[in-house]
Amino acid sequence: MMTPQQLSDLHLGTLGTAASEWKVMVGKLEKLAGGGDGGISAADLKRKAESADWKGDNATVTRKFVAVTARQFDDILTEARSVQRILRDAHTELKRHKADMAEAIARWGKQDIYIDGKGRALPVPTIPHQSPGKAKAEPPTEGELRSAAAEIRRIMTAAKEVDRIAARALRRHASSAYDFDESGYKGLDDAERSQGRADADTLLKLAAKRDGMTLDELKFFNETAARQRDNPAFAERFVTKLGPEGTLQFWRDLAGPPRTPTGERAELLARVQDNLSLTLATASHGDSRAVQDWKSGIIAAGEKPFGYPGVVSAPYGFQVMSSLMAKGKFDSGFLDDYGKTLLEFERGHFLKPESLWDSAGRMTQLSYPPDDKNPAVDPVAGFLESLGHNPQASLEFFGETTGGGSGEKSPDRLGNWEYLVGGGEGAREWPVNDDGEPAGYETLGRALESATLGHPYDDRDPAVPPLKTEADIEARDARTALMERVVHHYKGPEAVDAQPGVRESLTRMASGHIDSLNYSMDNYGDSGELNGRNERYGLEKNHLRDFGEKTSAGFLRALASDKDSYDTLSTAQQVYGSSAMAAQGADQENAESAGLHSAKMHGLLDAARSEAIGKEFADDEAAKNKALEKQAEWRKFGVSTAVATTVGVGAALVAPPVGAVAMVAVPLAFDTTQSAADTRFATETIDWLDERAYSNDAQAVEGIQRAQAEGRKNMMVPLLNYAEARGMDVHEVEKFTRAAETSYNNGVRFSDTDDARGWS
Repeated sequence: MMTPQQLSDLHLGTLGTAASEWKVMVGKLEKLAGGGDGGISAADLKRKAESADWKGDNATVTRKFVAVTARQFDDILTEARSVQRILRDAHTELKRHKADMAEAIARWGKQDIYIDGKGRALPVPTIPHQSPGKAKAEPPTEGELRSAAAEIRRIMTAAKEVDRIAARALRRHASSAYDFDESGYKGLDDAERSQGRADADTLLKLAAKRDGMTLDELKFFNETAARQRDNPAFAERFVTKLGPEGTLQFWRDLAGPPRTPTGERAELLARVQDNLSLTLATASHGDSRAVQDWKSGIIAAGEKPFGYPGVVSAPYGFQVMSSLMAKGKFDSGFLDDYGKTLLEFERGHFLKPESLWDSAGRMTQLSYPPDDKNPAVDPVAGFLESLGHNPQASLEFFGETTGGGSGEKSPDRLGNWEYLVGGGEGAREWPVNDDGEPAGYETLGRALESATLGHPYDDRDPAVPPLKTEADIEARDARTALMERVVHHYKGPEAVDAQPGVRESLTRMASGHIDSLNYSMDNYGDSGELNGRNERYGLEKNHLRDFGEKTSAGFLRALASDKDSYDTLSTAQQVYGSSAMAAQGADQENAESAGLHSAKMHGLLDAARSEAIGKEFADDEAAKNKALEKQAEWRKFGVSTAVATTVGVGAALVAPPVGAVAMVAVPLAFDTTQSAADTRFATETIDWLDERAYSNDAQAVEGIQRAQAEGRKNMMVPLLNYAEARGMDVHEVEKFTRAAETSYNNGVRFSDTDDARGWS
């Protein structure tokens, strides 16, 4: 198994020499096989043999021998060309991957991250004398370390694939000791396609056994599918030979036989399911007639029950297919057609969704590992999970309509947004889980997340979508328009709480549109048109949208009441507020305005979280105080990431564009979320509270006040840093501080309700 160290140390000279020597050999063989230099060749020999007047045995045996021998020279040439092309392409690709590895190691080294021989990303201080980087005051963040390791893995995966494909191709040519191969490869890509088709044929024979596959056969099936799942030739061959109904019946029988698999087989089926999903996603992008027929066949089979001999329940094709759509990015056109047909079938049925899908799929295991809280029998949830991996398809789908009516204006038709998210009469009644709670909303949130942010919900290294072309701008405007609908629908805790599982995605969506939310909240008394906010926030340049001040406040308040959501949003705001100030350049008045507005936003978030703690722990003073102390420790974490290198905004803050807030990666806040999860709070403080079992006395009040003071301090850090950098005198700092206090308290009042009384 190749390691990063081996790739870095790889000497490619021998491989390059071999490719060159085989090229020379091909030239010589071309002359021996076809002539052209005036010498004797196999082609000349064949022509003479065929034109000679043979008699007796020579007319049959000798003539045939000469013809076969001449043809062997053609086979030798074909094989030599194939070997030379494989060696040439392998040398080119490995050289590129080696260069990529060297560049990545050097680049991360400058950020004080050392890549060891196994590909692990480690902070420089723990590896002395082994990195070109110089230790800095702040060690690399967890987000930076993860990004570095992920990039190294991508390079290594590509290099290993080149090595595997080339080695297999060369072994094929060396496999026959008595004959030359009459077929060859045009290059490494052609070898990969050929190997993919061969592996598909092998797996098709195993697939015919369905649940009759032994454990060893299932392991082989999974390993081969994992290796070839991204190979279009493999995917197309596998699905088109199975056929649409064959594909669905295969997984239905393998996953849900009469006796549900358990133990090692069940664990293996979870991996098989993932690799099948990725294979089908790859196949869906094919444009051949066979693939087009397979896709339309899958959709047409959605309404068909897929049974098993002796088993009463027979899940619909939609249920089987949706269980195979959790991984990979499916073709946008296929998702659109599939989703429309699925919703039209569900909406046109006389049964409610829960009865429709549960009665058909009961007792049939389709997803591994099973999730009691999110039953896999709901195909709409599986479809939405797939939209979560395709931002374009998801964005388009939520803007479309479906239903049983024949025309776009038919009363039976309803917008997909209204039907899935809930907008009144005709909206979907979501199935419930074993606990009696609505299930599937987590996948709805993920689909909305990908649609509004422009990247898959689980992207480990997301980036802000560009704004370079008209298409980019159109997509940005469509995303913010959908986000406006999100903000208006989830503007209160009731809407959020009614859909268990959607909160986490809503939080990331809010972080991803923290720029428009800040813009929307900077409009006191409808003063936005006159107070210069359009210029400060770069309304036109960044294509922001006004969601409404009151609505935006309600949306943020509903989310910030939850600790995890508050953690993410407060850090995203800290980062965005800091960048907003930096982006103003030498314009002190606008920089101060941006900082004061950020203080207001912090006040709103802090008050929402404090109110929630007050209600949650109204009868438990000790628990309340501990929760507030944890909040204070989080705020300290926020201070330490004021410039938020964890979310990749360092460059934007070093040299920000002047006059408008930069389109930095702050709104994505993905790495920030991960860093929050990894943060360790000051356990000594919390343990100290535990030991003393606080009651509502002077110490308790002091603890609460200290937590609130920490929040205000965190809010002030970028403002004071700015004041110091600008050389403000004491009177200017005092004035600036008082203005910040007013702004913060204004934000607090947005979240100050009667429910918060009586605990502070």
